[in-house]
Amino acid sequence: MPLLFNQSPLMAAWLVAALLLLTWATAMLAGGLPRGSWRSAAQALLLSLPIMLVLFVMMPRLPEPLWSMPRQQPAASSGLGEDMEPGSISKLILNREPAFSAVFDGPPPRQDQLYWRVMLLDAFDGRRWRRAAEERVSPLAVTGGRELAYSLTLRADQGRLPALEMPRGAAPGSHLASGGLLRQDRSQEDLARYPLVSMVDARVTEPLSAGRRGFYLQLPPGNARSRSLAWQLRQRGGGETGFVREALQYLRLGGFRYTLQPPLLGEQPVDAFLFGARQGFCEHYASAFAFLARAAGMPARVVIGYQGGEYNPLGRFWLVRSSDAHAWVEVWLADQRQWLRVDPTSVVSPNRLEQGAEQSLPALRGADFAGAALPPQWLRRWRQQWQAADFAWQQWVVGYDAARQRGLFRRLGLGDDVDGGSVVRGLIIGMALALLPLAWWWRRRPRQPPLAEGWMRLRQRVAQRGVAVSPALGPIELLKAAQGLPREDFARLQRLVKEYVELRYRQQQADAGRERRWLRQARRWK
Repeated sequence: MPLLFNQSPLMAAWLVAALLLLTWATAMLAGGLPRGSWRSAAQALLLSLPIMLVLFVMMPRLPEPLWSMPRQQPAASSGLGEDMEPGSISKLILNREPAFSAVFDGPPPRQDQLYWRVMLLDAFDGRRWRRAAEERVSPLAVTGGRELAYSLTLRADQGRLPALEMPRGAAPGSHLASGGLLRQDRSQEDLARYPLVSMVDARVTEPLSAGRRGFYLQLPPGNARSRSLAWQLRQRGGGETGFVREALQYLRLGGFRYTLQPPLLGEQPVDAFLFGARQGFCEHYASAFAFLARAAGMPARVVIGYQGGEYNPLGRFWLVRSSDAHAWVEVWLADQRQWLRVDPTSVVSPNRLEQGAEQSLPALRGADFAGAALPPQWLRRWRQQWQAADFAWQQWVVGYDAARQRGLFRRLGLGDDVDGGSVVRGLIIGMALALLPLAWWWRRRPRQPPLAEGWMRLRQRVAQRGVAVSPALGPIELLKAAQGLPREDFARLQRLVKEYVELRYRQQQADAGRERRWLRQARRWK
C-alpha cells in the first residue's frame, strides 16, 4: 500500500525491513530463539527473492503503471506556470526537485546547447507574457543539422513534455503542438519514458502568415524609451541579424548584472529594467529582448523551459532540476523564413550556460541565503552515487512497463509479444532457475544425526497407532507401551529398538553407514 504513494528506493528498503521484522516475529511465535529466528527470517527472504524476481519480470504488465493513484489536483512538478512575469522563474531556482532525466544514445551536445523547450509565450500585456491557444500540427520541414536520439523519464507537467529543438516526430503517447512543442495525447501524472529524436543545429522552415506576423508584433502602450532604443539598434544594425547583434552588444556592455534579487520594477517595467535597475534574472532579459525585437519590427516570442542539467558520469544520464528553469527568445528572420533562438542571458552571464544557474549566482553559494546553500564539495561524489542508484531504480523497477517487458521478451527469445505462450515459457524457465538456490539449500540444510531422526520417527509412528508416548520415554518403556500392537509389527519394532540401543549406547565408535541403514529401516516401519 505505501508504494501507491511513494515509489522511491528508500520506501522499498523500508518495506523490506518491515517484512524482515514480520518474518522474524513469526519465527519467534513458532518457538524459535531470538538469534536463530533472525537467521531463519533472513534466509527465508533471500531464498524467496529469485521467485519474486521471476514473477515481477514475467507476469504481464498493465498498459498503465500498477503503482499509481489519481491525484487530487493536477499540479506542476516543475513549477513552470502558464505565464511569465518578473520573478516567476527566479523563485524556481530554490527548488532542487528533479524535473526529468535524459539519456542520449550517443555523445550528447554540450551543456550550453541543451535548451529544453516546454512553453511558448507570445502575448504581452506590458508586464506578463502568456501563451496563446495551442493546436496539433504536423512535423515541420527540417534541413541540415544532425540527428540526436535520446529518451526522457519524467512525470509530465500538465501534459507538457520538454524536448530539444527540433523534434523530428512525437514519441508514443504524445503529439506535436504548434511551435514544435511536445504534448501528451492525454494528461497523466505517472512516471513514463519517452524516446525522442531531435534535429540539432538544423534549419526549420515554417510559414508565417500576415495575421500571425501581426500577432507576434503586438505591444501594449508604454515603455517609450525602450521603443526608441529598439529603432536605434535596428538602424545601427542595418537589418534583422544586425539588430540581434547590436541588442546583445547593448546588454553585454551596458553594465547589466545577473542576479537572483533584482529590485522591483515600476509601471513601465521594460524601461525601468533597461535604463534603471539593469539587474535581473533570465525572465527579465528574455522579456526585455522580446519587447525590443517587436518594437524594432521583428516578430518575437518568449520560450520557457530548462537549460543545461547535471551530468552523472556513474549513471551516464543528465538530471534536469526545477532550478534549471530558463527563459529565452525566438525572433523571426523573414529572409530565412525561420525562428532564431536568442538567449540574452548568455551575454550577461556566460557561466549560466556553461556551469548552470547554481554556479553562476554567488548568492546560492552563501550559507545564509534562505537555506539554499549548495552542499559541500566532498558530498558531490556521494550525491552522484545516490542519483545513479535512484535513476536505475526508476528506470528498471518503477518504469518497468509493458513496452520494456516486450523488449525484454524479445531479447530473451521468448517471442515478439507478451502473450500466454511467452509468459508460460518464461515462467517455466525462470522458476527452474529460481528454485536452484532452494534445492541447494535443501541439500545442505542442517539435519539431525541418523539415530536421533530415526528415534523421533519411531516414536511418532507408535503414537499414530494409538499408543501414549511422551518425549521422555526411553527404549524399554517404549516397548512396554507398544505391547498391544500386532505381533509382526511389534517384532519388527523390537528388532529396531534393540539395534538402536546397540548403536546408541554399546558401540565404541560411530558407524555412519550402519546408522544410515538403520534410519532407512526405521522410516519403512509403519
